[in-house]
Amino acid sequence: MTRIDDLRKQIRESDASLIEIIGTRLRLAAEIGELKKQSGIPLKDYEVEKTVLESAAAAAENNGVPADLAREVMRALIRESCIEQERLSYSGYKGDLERILVIGGGGGMGQWLCGFFAGQGHSVTVLDPRGAEGFQICADLKSGIESATCIAIATPLETVPDMIRAVADSGFRGVAFDIASLKGFLTESLAYAKGLGVQVCSIHPMFGPSVRTLSDRVICFCDCGSARANAVVEGFFSQTAVSRVRLSIDEHDRAVSYVLGLSHLINVVFMDMLVKSDFSYQDLLRIASTTFLSQMVTTESVIRENPELYYAIQQLNPFRERLYAELKTVTAGLTDAVLDENPKRFCDSFAAGAKWLIGDKP
Repeated sequence: MTRIDDLRKQIRESDASLIEIIGTRLRLAAEIGELKKQSGIPLKDYEVEKTVLESAAAAAENNGVPADLAREVMRALIRESCIEQERLSYSGYKGDLERILVIGGGGGMGQWLCGFFAGQGHSVTVLDPRGAEGFQICADLKSGIESATCIAIATPLETVPDMIRAVADSGFRGVAFDIASLKGFLTESLAYAKGLGVQVCSIHPMFGPSVRTLSDRVICFCDCGSARANAVVEGFFSQTAVSRVRLSIDEHDRAVSYVLGLSHLINVVFMDMLVKSDFSYQDLLRIASTTFLSQMVTTESVIRENPELYYAIQQLNPFRERLYAELKTVTAGLTDAVLDENPKRFCDSFAAGAKWLIGDKP
């Protein structure tokens, strides 16, 4: 065992050296992040990342290391570097500090908002029977708005319209915004609040509360007719690495019917069919293909989410009937192509998909 012990000792020493090198790399990346911020350079540089990955793969081959392993390691380091650069340099705020009441601050995204705003230096109060650790709690809406200059509504989807009206009826006349996943069913409530003098806008963070970095993340901003609300709420995110997309309420819901509605539904259908099959999960894992395993990663992430929320995203979308009709037509077309022994129809969908993915890119 002497030789094994010696080799294990060398591995431990190599591990320690590796961690030290990683630490050095992250410190250098943090310094680059500060310089990029000062120079107005975007956090993400895809050409640089591509070069790093290609160089790592080439170096790996020269050292007997699998190129895929080198790329995987470098992707992890790039991701951590971006997180560190964003934390230190791309999460600033240059506007006036606000006193923000987060209604629903005890929920997942509510807690994320609380942490985000507190990190920018704003004063945060929470209205939520569940509470929110580390933040001041108010007993009711009346006491919550007494000192608030801005209100963020992060309550369950179906309660948002009533909450917007409650804020308007409370006498609050500052900036208020929601983070609901759908917007069309809020139109009347938003118009009601605006009519009473509330400065309203509506946003949709296209990520969940577990997100560690806003790099490569998107927030949709829907203009509800208040220039001040738009400026204040966009200002919270203007110094971060998040991508800001402006959409009308109609454009938002139409796109979300595919981005959320279709993707959620297909994964639920996939799981439902597996549950109703004659196989257990373990049975299928024994012979699982790469495609099956990849699909299961996404499907499991959906199935473990809040089913009531996912139902509401389906039910409240005004474009759901159109989406379901298209889904039935496409599904029938593909299955009929196989049953009718029409390979061209089936293969044409692959060609159309490949062309769609390329789009206008060269």
